[in-house]
Amino acid sequence: QLADRGIDQLFIVPTLEDVWRDNNAEQQESWDERLRQEAHAILEAERLAAKEAVLRHQVVADELELAKQEERKKYKNKYLPIPNTAVPTETIIIPSAYAMNKLHKGEYCELYYFTNRDLAEDESSLPSLDDDALTLTKLENGTHSFITLSSTKAKASLIKDEDLSWEEVGQANFRMINAMCQCEWADARVQMHIDLWLAIETHEWCHDTSPFNKAALLTYQARVRRLWHRTIGLLASFNLAILNPSLLTKTRDELVHNASTAQIALMQQVRPLPFSNIYFHLQSCSPQKKKFPFVVYLA
Repeated sequence: QLADRGIDQLFIVPTLEDVWRDNNAEQQESWDERLRQEAHAILEAERLAAKEAVLRHQVVADELELAKQEERKKYKNKYLPIPNTAVPTETIIIPSAYAMNKLHKGEYCELYYFTNRDLAEDESSLPSLDDDALTLTKLENGTHSFITLSSTKAKASLIKDEDLSWEEVGQANFRMINAMCQCEWADARVQMHIDLWLAIETHEWCHDTSPFNKAALLTYQARVRRLWHRTIGLLASFNLAILNPSLLTKTRDELVHNASTAQIALMQQVRPLPFSNIYFHLQSCSPQKKKFPFVVYLA
């Protein structure tokens, strides 16, 4: 074909050699580019595989660390550090977890959980993981709800504030104040409770001979403290520390009325036996006494 185009025979071979070299160089370059791409693809695949392996290793490590954290959280007593100190001489006051949780939430908590009686019960029973288990319980409003077993145990032995003795109230209020401070209650709210209990303990009725006056003070502080928690955030909220003499007198009168009503109801339960249920049986008299005593039988 080259000869047909008028190319001299002397130039045909060199021309073919040039064409071959050009084609070969082009193919060689294309082949080298292909090899470079394949090598790059292999390196990229190896890099991605190594990166994926590192990520998998990190995921496994994170899962193990998370599992350890969950275990430390679940069994925190097992991992808490122990200070290198001797056992203290003074009595250690440790309120129940149920009471401290309520104070942490800023909720109403009964004084009973800070009395010697409840603290002794808590001291005799060690906390268990089962205390965090949920149990189905019927609430005061009639609905059912799941609550922790520790809450159920705490409520089982609960004594209302108004039913505590003066000694127990004195034991509990100081400890509750300390617990409020530990739970970071606002200073104003803590001071309200301090002023309330000071007003109750220094009231003239504390030294009165009438048991109703003393009981009225305990009932008053129990009721107003519950009401104070219920009205927080409402227009009906009030200063807990301001004593209301009228309400205190009303509380005393209510206790007197309830006691009188209970006494009347008790007296009404005592009734004479009807005569129709009494039978007389003459007993043979003894020869010595010559009398005819009788024995009464009740039907």
